Amino acid sequence: MKKEDLDFFENLVGKDNIDAGFGRQYNLFAMEQGILIAEALQTKEAIIEFKDKDWDEQKKLVPGLDDGHSGNTFGMALRFAIAYLPQLVANRRDDRIDSVIN
Repeated sequence: MKKEDLDFFENLVGKDNIDAGFGRQYNLFAMEQGILIAEALQTKEAIIEFKDKDWDEQKKLVPGLDDGHSGNTFGMALRFAIAYLPQLVANRRDDRIDSVIN
């Protein structure tokens, strides 16, 4: 996870809450999977539709989706994916700016 992405999620949930619940690794796993889902699906509507598909279809739609999800981490990842969508736009904008500068 990039520093900018971690900063985004710390601002979203609160810096102290990254370690809450089942712990930092658990929460970071859900956040990283949320980024993966957001990058693959790109819209809130696609993420909502994705939620109701069977696992095999979900794995086709989001390559790299981890088999180690519980129902809780998967639900968290979906919520994080939707929350992350504006960050995708910002990242693409920054990539375009960097390509012009460099």
